[in-house]
This record gives sequence, C-alpha cells and structure tokens, in this order.
Amino acid sequence: MAPNKITIVFVVNGEDVLVETNVHPPLREAVSRALEQSRNTGRPVDDWEVRDANGVLLDIGRKIEDFRFPSGARLFISLRVGAGGQR
Repeated sequence: MAPNKITIVFVVNGEDVLVETNVHPPLREAVSRALEQSRNTGRPVDDWEVRDANGVLLDIGRKIEDFRFPSGARLFISLRVGAGGQR
C-alpha cells in the first residue's frame, strides 16, 4: 500500500467496515464512505460521531494524517445523542 494510504476499520452498528483512504483529506470523507458501505445513508454525516478505541471523540474535520492512525486502526461511528432533535 502506498505510504499516503491507509485502511481504517470503522465499526458501524456492530459491523466492521473497511475503508482504504488517502491520509490527506478530512476524516469526514472516510466516515461518509463507511456510512455508505454500511447502508447508513438516512442521516447526514454531521448526525454521527466518531470515537477511537479509547472512547475519545474525534474531530472529523481534521485531516486523517493529523491523527497518525496506524493502518487497521478501529474507529467507532455512532449516532450523536439527540441527533433526531425536535421540529
């Protein structure tokens, strides 16, 4: 694999979703692809939150390379609490 590409394992609703991605775009792009692959497209990306294996909330606007994830890193995607809101 090229040095500027990594594979991230996203856990979405208990399912592992592997996304091979370039390290230069924001994490948001890889999260969006993971949600598409897991067929979780009914909500915008901003309704979801991403945490690392230690439970730390990640800023999906930051570039992937800023996090220095090793290839195969596991990240957890879940709906934000209260994402449904009121009308």
